[in-house]
Amino acid sequence: MLLNSWRRAVERRIYKQKYDTHDLISIMRSMGLKKGSNVFIHSSWDEFYNYTGTVDEFIGAILGEIGKNGTLAMPAYPLLRKPGSVFDMERTPTGAGLIAETFRKYQGVKRSINRHSVCALGPMSDYLLEEHQFSVTCWDDKSPYYKLSKINAIVFSLGLGKYFVGTMMHCADSILRADVPYFSQFFGKEVVYKFRLSDQSVIERVCLITPDEFVCCFTNHSHSRVIRRYFDKTKYHKAKLSNLNINMYQAEYCVNRIIELGRRGITVYLKPDPREYFKG
Repeated sequence: MLLNSWRRAVERRIYKQKYDTHDLISIMRSMGLKKGSNVFIHSSWDEFYNYTGTVDEFIGAILGEIGKNGTLAMPAYPLLRKPGSVFDMERTPTGAGLIAETFRKYQGVKRSINRHSVCALGPMSDYLLEEHQFSVTCWDDKSPYYKLSKINAIVFSLGLGKYFVGTMMHCADSILRADVPYFSQFFGKEVVYKFRLSDQSVIERVCLITPDEFVCCFTNHSHSRVIRRYFDKTKYHKAKLSNLNINMYQAEYCVNRIIELGRRGITVYLKPDPREYFKG
């Protein structure tokens, strides 16, 4: 956090160009945003410091652009500060940033039941969200992150690095865990988590997560290495507006590609070292 604050302080002296909602939507439109789009957005509002609009103005512009036949989704994983806290579906804020938290509270937005919850608004919301509570991991084939690949969705990341992809990268871990020993390591602990629904009833679900002693890591550089070396450049787009990095990935291609690469031992993870598990 401190490093990011220092970086932004330096960048504010370099990037001074202001931009408005029209400028931002125009670039997103050139990258694939259109009427009827199914869109997932990762974002960091702290990086919007040269944007002259508001959070609500930005969200409203996206919804206006995709129209009533499009679906907008964002991460909504619960921000729980104490171990054992109950996730209140309506009240618990998300730790995914101000844009996602603002969108979560919009009228009609639905939220999935999961430790790595997603919220969505639009005709594909139920399809994306309704099975997440039955996911064995947070990112398996019942998760919204995987299902984005089934509805021709486009995934935008704004302010999160030159090659940031987002949570759907973890679909490879979940889909391959039963077949590839390397990925089975990531899901060695079973936990029970609790959710409070709108009728105040509390339900429990079980999920597989990483063991306490397990250490994994990846970096922006390891992400960019995989994307630049192994991804078809026609399947994603990068742009920059003032200081703001904007990426767009086609979910179907991205999810299928990271699973394919994972089978070959090509991952974004530096630790555990995949070379130790894919020798020969």
